[in-house]
Amino acid sequence: MAIRIGIAGIQGRMGREIAALAQRDPEVILVAGLGRRAQPAEIEGAEVVLDPAELLPAIDVLIDFSSPEGAATLAAACALAAIPVVSGTTGLDEAQRASQRAATERIALFHAANMSPGVNAVIAVLPALVQALNGYDLEIVEMHHRYKADAPSGTALALARVVAAASGGPLHERARHGREGAGLREPGEIGIHAVRGGGNPGEHTIILAGDGEEIRLSHRAFSRAAYAEGALRAARLIAGMPAGWYEPATLPGFI
Repeated sequence: MAIRIGIAGIQGRMGREIAALAQRDPEVILVAGLGRRAQPAEIEGAEVVLDPAELLPAIDVLIDFSSPEGAATLAAACALAAIPVVSGTTGLDEAQRASQRAATERIALFHAANMSPGVNAVIAVLPALVQALNGYDLEIVEMHHRYKADAPSGTALALARVVAAASGGPLHERARHGREGAGLREPGEIGIHAVRGGGNPGEHTIILAGDGEEIRLSHRAFSRAAYAEGALRAARLIAGMPAGWYEPATLPGFI
């Protein structure tokens, strides 16, 4: 049976992409979307509403690509309404993330910094590569379109956390953002570099560099379609799951 979904942030780039794909997915019914304004009143055949109370009673899963503030508020509202959430919103601070975590006492909430199945497959295999090349210098470079607000990207930070865990030592003690100023590269340092420009939907490269060789593991999105596909996959899988916090590695069938 098809699941009924709502999209928070439907007027944004990702929201529109998910809405367009949902219209072609026989396993999904797009009921409506949440927006910050009443215009346009309809996107890809779905009504845009301003109040979650108008949407939540009519859906089975909420897909959230809104804002950090919106994600925290919506998680609490969904917990009260017993509606599972698929959250792709990044840039949340500790308090906002805590609000999401609190909601998982009552509902299933899936979060991924990047919804792409390909990126999450990279995350799954990355620890083995880092451990096999113990002692190699580690750098992460990401590029996104000029309109992306957070830097580094949530995906770059997720990759950096995986790299840090696999190579020993917490990320906050080892991360170096950019490389402004003089000074040699510190042992164990993890470089993280954000590039912004044009319409690039997302590109991430993990560099492992030794004295005599270099390995580059890259993922490049050609469009937002891969992210939309992952969001809908997660929505289909999270419906009916027990309350709790889910990620790509812990939601059966996502990767």
